[in-house]
Amino acid sequence: MLHYRIKITDYIYNQEEIIMLTTNINSFPEDITIEILSRLPAKFVLRFRCVCKSWLELTKKPSFISKHFQNNSTRTRLFVDASVTSAVVGMGIVTSALYLFHDEKLANLSYEDIKPQIHDKFVGYHDGLFCIMQSSTNRLTIWNPATREFRNLPNYKYCNSSNRLIPPSTFICLESDPINNDFKLLFVHNLWNEKRKRYGKVPNVQVYGFRTNSWREVHGHQLDRYFVLNGGQFGTSTYLKKVCYWLVIADTRDLKVILSFHMDNEVFEEIKIPPHVNYYSSISLYEDSLSIVIPDAEQCFEIWVMNDNKCWAKHLTLGPFFNFRINFGFWKNDAFFLESNSRIYGGCLFFT
Repeated sequence: MLHYRIKITDYIYNQEEIIMLTTNINSFPEDITIEILSRLPAKFVLRFRCVCKSWLELTKKPSFISKHFQNNSTRTRLFVDASVTSAVVGMGIVTSALYLFHDEKLANLSYEDIKPQIHDKFVGYHDGLFCIMQSSTNRLTIWNPATREFRNLPNYKYCNSSNRLIPPSTFICLESDPINNDFKLLFVHNLWNEKRKRYGKVPNVQVYGFRTNSWREVHGHQLDRYFVLNGGQFGTSTYLKKVCYWLVIADTRDLKVILSFHMDNEVFEEIKIPPHVNYYSSISLYEDSLSIVIPDAEQCFEIWVMNDNKCWAKHLTLGPFFNFRINFGFWKNDAFFLESNSRIYGGCLFFT
């Protein structure tokens, strides 16, 4: 295997051309092919799709995409979903813009460096793949920044004609399914009842399969207990070890819990949360553990971390931070990001 790897990679990096093997490609061991291709930059993988049909199909498999991401994830990048105000016929129109920054650029990042890439709503992420909701149509699209490829998904199902989707009430979870060699996309959203002028009590839960290119509804767990799955800042979501987590609020608005969904067996579970969780709290990942960030009146942030037994412990308190609204993610080396209130555009700052 080492002989093949040296021969192929030397040719690639010296010639930067598509490899032309002297041996029969079909007799080349698949496990060696996967191991080699998964360690190469995306631009070379795209070139190798032209070598033969089997390599084209191989590089599009979810298992290969995940393996390639894991083997090439040493160079970290920051993904920012920001609001941008633009003037349209004299009116201020606020849209969502998506940006990707390389790690080495963050130290000297300025407002002038930020240039829009996509003006749509980011709703989910997994292993280098992003799920985006189109602002004008609410259609869903899968975006692979490494290969610059987009995949438009078919329309999802509404409950009835009197209900319509409200984009901010949407949650997406994207996960690989190694058993079926597929990707599964979980789509949870509330529907707005136009006649009653309110959200429907029962969230609509659907799963999309990439191989079948179709949606199916998921039922079970008394979801009608929850009035909303996103109420302003409340209702943020995250993902860890094949489980999706949402911070939800019950119909009575007295009960606040975390609702989890296991992607393997498609089962919902309710998890108790620490005391003092408020409307502006958020959940995130902290050192491969589920965490809750709770802001207080003194403009400080409490960070609570959940262990494997689903018990919570207060990790630390940070602040006070003035003119910063809410934490929206942790970075490497104990850094975290805060959203700024100082500009209409919005911004972020990280601390260590």
